[in-house]
Amino acid sequence: MKAKLGCALILSILMIIGIGCAQKPVTESGSNEPSSVQGQGQSPSPAETTVEPETRTSQAVKVYYADAELLELEQQEQTIDFKEETEKYQKTFEALQNSSDANLISLWDQVELLSTTFEDGALMLDVHIPEEANLGSSGELLALDALTQTMFQFDEVNTIDVLVDGEASESLMGHSELEHPIQRTP
Repeated sequence: MKAKLGCALILSILMIIGIGCAQKPVTESGSNEPSSVQGQGQSPSPAETTVEPETRTSQAVKVYYADAELLELEQQEQTIDFKEETEKYQKTFEALQNSSDANLISLWDQVELLSTTFEDGALMLDVHIPEEANLGSSGELLALDALTQTMFQFDEVNTIDVLVDGEASESLMGHSELEHPIQRTP
């Protein structure tokens, strides 16, 4: 009797496993119906194309923040992750906005980055600066210095053009002259 019960139990388990393996995988639409047959000249559906795994690059960058008295800049190393080379500058700007050290102040934390472009050694950053991000003349100079030191660490960057709301403004925050573009000094 025990042998028959044991055989029945094993047979039941094998049947359940067999049924589970025999089902077709669920497609993106949520059903397990077979996909429609494609005619000639049609491209394969997204489910049929092979997708390469996303390759992300990690890089240590030097980011500059102000000290607690807003008198000088101090360097801090941060690690950024990016997929494309052009994304590297956006991620570096984001690192410039967030200091992990409580004793160092980010001068760009309230500034919104609208876009970044990089072409032939020219980095263009379009930013929006709200009223509460206004740092005064010495803070503005420190902020520009932090930006240039941070971005010019990349050998491929020869110039930086900072636009305010899409326009080449005479000043970043209304105090100091803003060059268009800012040139790398030798």
